[in-house]
Amino acid sequence: MKSPLSTTQVAMMLGVTSQTIANWIDQGQLRASRTPGGHRRIDAGDFEDFLTKRGMRMPAELVEHPHTILVVEDDPQVGPWLVQQLTTARPDLHVMLAQDGFRAGELVALTQPDTVILDIYLPGLDGFEVCRRLKGRPETAGITVIAMSANDTPDVRDTILEAGAIAFLPKPVNLSRLLCAIAEHQPVSA
Repeated sequence: MKSPLSTTQVAMMLGVTSQTIANWIDQGQLRASRTPGGHRRIDAGDFEDFLTKRGMRMPAELVEHPHTILVVEDDPQVGPWLVQQLTTARPDLHVMLAQDGFRAGELVALTQPDTVILDIYLPGLDGFEVCRRLKGRPETAGITVIAMSANDTPDVRDTILEAGAIAFLPKPVNLSRLLCAIAEHQPVSA
């Protein structure tokens, strides 16, 4: 549950003065309560309703950041299938698809995903190198990497885990195991 907002916080989000917010409250346009000290407090839900009814944009501070996942898979059936399965099982996820390591790099730079589900054997830049590059840069080192491959050997598993992946899943991917790995390493929202 979000904590109540002050008139100053709401004013800053909208780029107006605190007095404008106080006026909206006094005119009954925006619901608010008062603290024992007499300060106005606006419930985040009431503020969101106010904005929606007036067609105003939702401030970034109120938009919860969805867990963003980048699936990196070159197989034209497996990649879209994984995206569809993940978004069906977890509608709260924002899932994207890259079909090679170079496109994955572009999407990581543009979107800063929370998790990368990474096929190891990709055309061009393979998954081992993608993982090493992600983990080797301070701005991307915190991204969770879950690797997958049909080549389920101890050497492949050990190499990708040494490169920084937190899990290795053999293909065909068990969706339940994948969802568990995602949930286990999902950032906790405030």
